[in-house]
Formats: sequence, structure tokens, C-alpha cells
Amino acid sequence: MKVLYYNEKRDEDMEYLRSLVPTETEIDNIPPSETEVAISNAEKYEAVIGARIPKEFMTDATSLKYVIIPFAGVPPQDRYLLEDYTELTIINSHFNARYVAEHAWALLLASAKRLIPIHEKQKGGDWTPRYEHKLSLSLEGKTLLILGYGHVGKEVGKIGKSFGMRIEAIKKIPAENHNIDFLGTNKELHSRLPKADFIVVTLPLTDETKDYLGEKEFKMIKEGAHLINVGRGSVINEKALYEALESGNIGGVALDTWWIYPPDEDSRSSTMPSKYPLYEFENVIFSPHRASHVEGREKKRIESIGEILTALESGKTLEEINKQAGY
Repeated sequence: MKVLYYNEKRDEDMEYLRSLVPTETEIDNIPPSETEVAISNAEKYEAVIGARIPKEFMTDATSLKYVIIPFAGVPPQDRYLLEDYTELTIINSHFNARYVAEHAWALLLASAKRLIPIHEKQKGGDWTPRYEHKLSLSLEGKTLLILGYGHVGKEVGKIGKSFGMRIEAIKKIPAENHNIDFLGTNKELHSRLPKADFIVVTLPLTDETKDYLGEKEFKMIKEGAHLINVGRGSVINEKALYEALESGNIGGVALDTWWIYPPDEDSRSSTMPSKYPLYEFENVIFSPHRASHVEGREKKRIESIGEILTALESGKTLEEINKQAGY
């Protein structure tokens, strides 16, 4: 199988990847800066690894069978393009599932224990949080609701069990509960929201999940509950979240994914992630979409891609993306 890795990769990473796959798998590395080279050779590739793939490449890639997106989810540009290629198999790498789950828990614990506002006070010499009656939360016996029970959601649930929590989850497609306390579908969402002490969102962004948590849902959320989002920003309705914070109903919010991102390198130090002033609330924790920015992640990514290519070369059936659903 002839494979193109359409990304800027180090020589040592490519050497490692080639060492992981069968000898009959040939892998070229062409970065986006050399798009014309990729397009001119498109017809010889059976698989492409990458994202934001040019339409011209797809048009000329007459031998293409597989598109491997080397992370979770499908960028909108690729999703809309690939909908026209019904014969292709689209595969995600979920190498970062544990990393994202760990980050979700870092945010959850920081929110539950009020670490950020307390830290800000004490580094200025203010010890008053030690003597006030506003207590942090214990996790044991609390209910954790996971919205989106895929690779990341399952890892979040595993960690929650170690804290002695009741683990509930919502998944679009019915499935077995995988040793958690409750697993329901979207029709059960409204019945579970009022019971959850903590809610972790791991959902991808699709037409169905946009504004998944809106004004109606925020009115159902239990008073004092904490909300963590490591899925996609627009799964949560921005205005509804702000109004819930204004009302004081939400115990804490921690976000790693947002509605607004820097459009270019120059704006990376001056772009607010929401059109609403969420910074006004001391119980909101900001994280700049870096849950998987973990030491050793590129090695893990390469190993995951190596497993995918080896499986494809041997004819194994892999979990593929539903091009209409977007995940």
C-alpha cells in the first residue's frame, strides 16, 4: 500500500513510523507547504494521513481508499469535502483519549476544590479562604454525567470510578453500559441533568450536537453543579452558559474548548475565546484547547497510525467515521 503523510513531520518520526508497519507499506511525507507536489502525485496513493486536505488532491487521487485523520474528530473543511467521496473509508486516531481525559479531571478537580481563585488570593498574601465557610467539594458519592461516551468519555469514566463516584453517560447510539452505573441515549439527557453533580462534555461538534446544552438544559442542571468541556466549544450555547453563570446556579465551569480562536499567529496573544465576559466570574477556569499537549504525544500518535496502517494492510476491519454524522 502506498501512503502519503500530508503534514510537516520530522525525519526521525517518519523513520519510526516506517519501522512499525509491514515492509510492503510505503510511506511518503509531503508537508502542506509543498501541496503542488502532493497533488501531482495524488493518483499513486491508496491512503492519506492528514487533515484539511486540498480538494485538488482528492480529485486526482483516483486510487485512494483510506483517509486517516491523525486525531479525534473531523475538521469542518474535511467533513464537507469527504461527504462527496462515499466510497472512501475515513478513520480517526484516538491516541490522545487518555490525555484529554486526564486534562478533564485536572479541570474538574481544580473547579471542585476552588484552586484557581484560592491560588490567586494566597499568592498575594491573602489567607482568608482558609477561614471562610465556602467549602470545596468531595467527589466520593457524587454523580458524574459524561456527555459523549466514546474513547475520551470511557477514559473519563474509568478515572471517576477510582474516586468512588456514580458514573452516568449519554451516548447517541445505544450500547452496553461498560461497567458504569447508567448509560442512556439522547432521549434520557433531560432526566439525568438534574441529578448530576459534575458534567463532563466530550462530544464532537456536528449538526446534531451544536447547542446540545442550551437555555432549556441549563435550567435543568442541578444547582451548584460543575460543568467541564473538553469536546467542542459550540456544543454549549454560549449565551445560555453566560446567563447560567450570571444567575449563580452553576457551581463552576472549566473550558478547554471555545467559540472563538485566534485567526492567525499575530492574534494568539490578544483573542478572547468568547464574546461574553466569562472572565468576570471567579468560578470559570480557562484552558486554551491544550488537553492533549502532553510530553511524548507525537510518539503515541505515530504508534497509533502504525497500528492503523498495519491493520489496513492485513485486511482487518476498523472503526470508521460516519461521514454524515461527522464522527
